[in-house]
Amino acid sequence: MIHNSNTVEPSKAPLKGEMVSTSILKKIIECTLISPYIKGEKPLSLMIVAKAESGKSSVMKLYRQNKGVIYLSDCTAYGLSRDVLPKLVSGEIRTIMITDLITPLSKSAKTRQSFIAFLNNLIEEGVAKITTYATVWDKEVKANLITAITDEALEDGRHDWAKMGFLSRFVFFTYSYSASTVSKIMGNYSEHGLALGEEKIKLPDKEINIELPKDIADKLDAQAVLIGHQFEIYGIRAKINLRCLLKCLAYRNKRNIVANDEYREFLELFDYMNSDYNPLR
Repeated sequence: MIHNSNTVEPSKAPLKGEMVSTSILKKIIECTLISPYIKGEKPLSLMIVAKAESGKSSVMKLYRQNKGVIYLSDCTAYGLSRDVLPKLVSGEIRTIMITDLITPLSKSAKTRQSFIAFLNNLIEEGVAKITTYATVWDKEVKANLITAITDEALEDGRHDWAKMGFLSRFVFFTYSYSASTVSKIMGNYSEHGLALGEEKIKLPDKEINIELPKDIADKLDAQAVLIGHQFEIYGIRAKINLRCLLKCLAYRNKRNIVANDEYREFLELFDYMNSDYNPLR
């Protein structure tokens, strides 16, 4: 079994005073932060999609102080290759967190294209050699991306990004609020201000090996094909991502072998890995 000193304590839900349970969103973020440390797997890259005012950036911000995370509100391919890439190569940084993807995408077409090309190359296989228009690296990196965007901006950009295969590299997490949740949030702000905090998780000091039994891995095929259909591809990239996700769930549960419990947790997450924008519950 994995020792407690190297494990993530699962987020409890709902927290005292929390207006809406964000535990399932926190779970997928924590798994994404764990994923660069899973031996033999491609790190997960996560795109969180919801309407404006849905708390995407607020939840991401809770994790900005964790080891190996760089938290950015804006960036370019040149800036990333100059300032961040050396720390990716050394392993000092494992996860790039961009609060709102539309900000770096709002620049000129040339800057935007080089930015998407950089990220495409970074997360293509999880472990990849990186070449940009300004820099050539012959060293390997293992890193990933967590970002967020509104549903409207995603629909506006889907066509251009899809042609580059950009979106199919991500695990998607979409969600919405029910009318009762919105009413609850409104009522809370009638009485209280904005409460800020942070979520500190214990990440491994080195890559760890998690075993995934074939019979459990085979169960992922149906979900992987469904994800692939959204992008009019086969779902092979999705299967690779889902393998890693199961292993990250096992790590959170202090296991070094994936069990059916993790598959059941995955099915709960899968309710949000689509374009349905299911309400958080």
